[in-house]
Amino acid sequence: MGARSVAVAALCLGLAACGTVDPNDPNRATANPGLGTKLLLGNANPGPLTPPVDNAIKNDCPPIEVLDGAASYRVYDGQENDPFSLRWQAAIAETARECSGLGVEAGIKVGVVGRVIVGPKGAPGTVRVPLRIAVVDEANKPLYSQVQQIDVAIPPGQSVANFTRVQEDIVVPIPANRFRGWRILVGYDPKGAAAEPKTARRRG
Repeated sequence: MGARSVAVAALCLGLAACGTVDPNDPNRATANPGLGTKLLLGNANPGPLTPPVDNAIKNDCPPIEVLDGAASYRVYDGQENDPFSLRWQAAIAETARECSGLGVEAGIKVGVVGRVIVGPKGAPGTVRVPLRIAVVDEANKPLYSQVQQIDVAIPPGQSVANFTRVQEDIVVPIPANRFRGWRILVGYDPKGAAAEPKTARRRG
């Protein structure tokens, strides 16, 4: 089994829902995974939940969408958009999410599998990719939005490496409309990473 297949299989075993994103499809803008019943990376010793536990919230979990134009991220050594100057490129391969009821709030876990490919001007080593995860309501207002700087190691002699990111600390209030129109957004955001303070926390 290849490195990508192993990473994807490992994520899907621990995630409640998985969806495949083809980074080469120019018309692909969303990834709406199906819903499972297993907790995201299930904790053998979960902490107590605030009663009453809302199990129905799993069915109301917002869908995942890949931010328009943010499914890939390229770094160049020289002229931008010149394929021969490409150092490396990152793409989103898989997405997943799980919602849990916590009384008047919901906990959301989001998982992303990404892939980094070395370009003509690149070489094996460690690269850093800026991955944004956000939750927005029906009015497109962000209730949570944060960029994670993820270090990806490309082994010597290799040109491809996969990485997995699971964001587990997202807590939002349960709205009266049961998340109708809400979305979970993922994508690469280098400009947002540069502008975001290091002490940024979730909003909500």
